[in-house]
Amino acid sequence: MTNNKEISTRIKRLIQIVQEIKTNPSQTPEQVYQKFSISKAQFYKDKKSLSAIGVDFFYNRKAQRFEITRDAYIPVNHLSISERLCLILSMRQLSASGDYLLTVEGLNAARKLAADLPGPLRENAIMLFDTLVLKEGFGCKQSVMEKLQQSIMENRRINIDYQKPDKQILNNQIVDPYIIFFKRRALYMEGLSLSERGVRMFRINRINAIRMTGEKFTRDSSYDFTQRHKNAFSVFAGDKTEKVVVRFNKAVETYIQETLWHNSQSISTTKNGILFTVHVAEPKEVLWWALGWGASAEIIEPHWLRQMARDEIKQMLKKYK
Repeated sequence: MTNNKEISTRIKRLIQIVQEIKTNPSQTPEQVYQKFSISKAQFYKDKKSLSAIGVDFFYNRKAQRFEITRDAYIPVNHLSISERLCLILSMRQLSASGDYLLTVEGLNAARKLAADLPGPLRENAIMLFDTLVLKEGFGCKQSVMEKLQQSIMENRRINIDYQKPDKQILNNQIVDPYIIFFKRRALYMEGLSLSERGVRMFRINRINAIRMTGEKFTRDSSYDFTQRHKNAFSVFAGDKTEKVVVRFNKAVETYIQETLWHNSQSISTTKNGILFTVHVAEPKEVLWWALGWGASAEIIEPHWLRQMARDEIKQMLKKYK
């Protein structure tokens, strides 16, 4: 007899399979089996279950990618106007919580709820969504979001004007956009930058303008969103990692030990506290986090990061003289 835990595990896996195929369509079926530690037979049972609820996909061997052929639309009934408006505006709260790929799906759903309201309310609700959710919640232009989503769905190369945080002049880039996702209170687009010759993340509210180049692209088969972002301590992802060690004193060791801060973390006990070790794509993110623990934290390695911490603390001391 199937218990509740088994049902919950399978439902979670079904959601993750759809998410995985949407975000990494260029992987092979074999790679999907391995990622979820399931057999080929189980994968096709799950595929059949998804088909029964309205999600159909297949692996196009000629194109060497998964293609979704049906993602069923389910009409929403028996929701009052106030309930619909609450759901639409609740999406704004996502700008202050969690890291979810599904947030983009949620934004699309909220806009559909707005578009489905009675005539007199429809335009006002869509305007509220664009202003309060996209612009104020995430700082994004609706026109930019629409072009990004179109270019990703159609594999179209784009030309963007991007405002880097440390630059006053707009940076022009040619990009093959792969995915839109939500992380640390912001929406990002990740894709192959032809200008910088590598996969890069772009914060969407910093994209000033988008132009279609008229060219189509084929997504790099080696790109794996999940694997890249496993290496991120906070936001910045990458394929290469560096070891970072932080010493915490006894005053805060319990707080550090009771939380999973990163999937690579290991903790060892010392005479005066603990050593916290991670392997991450951007070590500076660990430094910024460690500084938040004040004198209870000390960067041990790498040496260059320890020196950066020392320099930063010297500058902080000057502020308090």
